[in-house]
Amino acid sequence: MNLCFLTIGTFSDNATMKRAAGLAPHLAAAGHQVTIVAQDTDENREYFALGGDGVEKTFFSTSSVVAEIRRKARIVQSRGPDVVYACGWGVRNLPVLLADVSVVEHAELPSENHESTAVHRQKSLLLEWLSVGLADGLVLASQYLHRRYKHRDLLGRTQQLYLPYGINYASADVAQREAELLNGGSEGATRRVVYLGSLYESYGIFDIVRSVPHVIDEEQEIEYVILGDGPDREAAIDLAYSLNVQDYIDFEGYVDEDVLGDYLASADVFLAPMFDTVKDKARCPSKIPMYMRYRRPIVTCRIGEVSSYLGEEGYYYQPGEPRSMAREIVNASRESGLVEYDLGRIRWEHLARRFLEWVQNDLDVGKTTLAAS
Repeated sequence: MNLCFLTIGTFSDNATMKRAAGLAPHLAAAGHQVTIVAQDTDENREYFALGGDGVEKTFFSTSSVVAEIRRKARIVQSRGPDVVYACGWGVRNLPVLLADVSVVEHAELPSENHESTAVHRQKSLLLEWLSVGLADGLVLASQYLHRRYKHRDLLGRTQQLYLPYGINYASADVAQREAELLNGGSEGATRRVVYLGSLYESYGIFDIVRSVPHVIDEEQEIEYVILGDGPDREAAIDLAYSLNVQDYIDFEGYVDEDVLGDYLASADVFLAPMFDTVKDKARCPSKIPMYMRYRRPIVTCRIGEVSSYLGEEGYYYQPGEPRSMAREIVNASRESGLVEYDLGRIRWEHLARRFLEWVQNDLDVGKTTLAAS
């Protein structure tokens, strides 16, 4: 089978690229021809160079939306793939519809993101409905999205697959990995709390900063490490100074992929703030499986996909309540040993197998026996 992934923008701006990077190597290992199409930037080249043996990467330069559409259309027509997968849905990925079988992924519900303008939400709503009518298959990254799109598919014509985000975690490396993790975490009595993500109010950065004084009040020696950047970074730093907690929180900014693992391995507790909004119910926070592979406690909320990943192993606080977050941070910081997350079911290898079975059976593409992975 010949599969082609179309991406939009850069890795730091478009998390759905993780889907292409996660699935593609395992699809290629199963004997299929796989191409990833991405914008030609240093960031994208570096990201896709980290893995994907046997996967063709095609990079294009673009100066406009129209130029990008034309370039992708030429690539799709020249490769003649059986399946084209749009990592993220938008005008720039319209060439997905040129394929014999088109698959569109939805990882969020932008039409209900009220931080956007009304015009942008209406445009997003139109595109969301068009994907139901035009695509052969939809991949939904959360159960919430799966339910919403099942409801929208009034004629029942579009095949749909619920497929969360995963991790690369080879079973052969588990013993060695666990030995490394047991020696990980911070040194001494100070507990290191790590947040990875964009710095937006809606992603919880202000609640994170406001939780620090409450943790200090519990006489817990603590260090917060913030990995990422965003428009609310300076305001968050100012808030830290106004609360006199600037010595307890380090804003490291955007961290390159080649050193990110070192930061994550040093964590004692991970943070994944969520809110009781449609936006957070719909999205699949890809940082959760990334955190899980380091087997440390995760402080978050029972919103959307989070509880599907963590079950009873999560440390859940009340959304929008920094004091509640602080209480769970203190509880999590007292955790000893590694957390027994169910990592097998979210390995990209397993998810790629599920995707292939869906493509071959539900989309009726290439009725061949799956190669052993």
